[in-house]
Amino acid sequence: MDRRSFGIALAAAMAAPLAARAQSAIFLDYTQDALDKAYDQRVWAPNAQEVIARYASDSATVRQKYPPKTERYGESEAETLDIFAPAGAKDLPVMVFIHGGAWRALGREDASAPAPTFVENGCLYVALNFANIPAVRLPEMAAQCQRAFLWLHKNIARFGGDPQRIFVSGHSSGGHLCGVMLTSDWSALGGPKDLIKGGVAMSGMYELYPVMLSARSSYIKISKDELAALSAMRHLDRIACDVIVAFGDKESPEFQRQSNEFATALAGMGRLARKVVLPGRDHFVVPEELNNAKTELSQAVMAMMKAAR
Repeated sequence: MDRRSFGIALAAAMAAPLAARAQSAIFLDYTQDALDKAYDQRVWAPNAQEVIARYASDSATVRQKYPPKTERYGESEAETLDIFAPAGAKDLPVMVFIHGGAWRALGREDASAPAPTFVENGCLYVALNFANIPAVRLPEMAAQCQRAFLWLHKNIARFGGDPQRIFVSGHSSGGHLCGVMLTSDWSALGGPKDLIKGGVAMSGMYELYPVMLSARSSYIKISKDELAALSAMRHLDRIACDVIVAFGDKESPEFQRQSNEFATALAGMGRLARKVVLPGRDHFVVPEELNNAKTELSQAVMAMMKAAR
């Protein structure tokens, strides 16, 4: 073997382990590429843009029929919420919805579409707004949501809501924040321990460790302590209410795994109200199940809210 051939062979031998490492599993049996795709729902839902646009258009139609009352719950411009209430509302249960958008997009005006399901069935519906990344970091997003719930507990009676019957729901990154609200230490924050009476966690992420191994870590910057604090699966002992877990069977395998593991843990605690697996539904259409009061998910939510005392 001459010097040139030896050099080529040596370079190939050195490159081979690097290539192997690039294709090795970094979480469960996922390679880096596979994990990135497992946390990118657009890979699994080619209709994503169409459905996301529908959030806004359907919400605009609802806002014309049921003009909400927009209130500020915090000091920043983003800390607002929309309250939808039936005429003459008094002491009615309250559902608070936390929108998705990969922690980077959407707002309260994209989250109005489910309001009729609640308003027309004797409940209040609140669409929550908060600052998105990069305007704030993820811990501040969670803190804003917590401030909203504390504000609602103190003020919702003025709008016909029952402060003793406040529920939380959320989808996707909002499902993650829903999990954070369910596992918040409300006593330490100045509220009652059982501030939230029930949850509807839709297509969320309840353990951030694998999320932060994926490409999402390029824009979500959190410390190890913040990762632990914001992973609902690590604080299950704080959950003081029943929870519905819902997701579509056409979602990415990681989102389905996260929801199944959260549901299994809740069932072991006696806190799983229901697991709703939506056949033929991809990630983005899941929250639209709440737009129709006759769906399995809406019926389960109504039953949970009406049963709470």
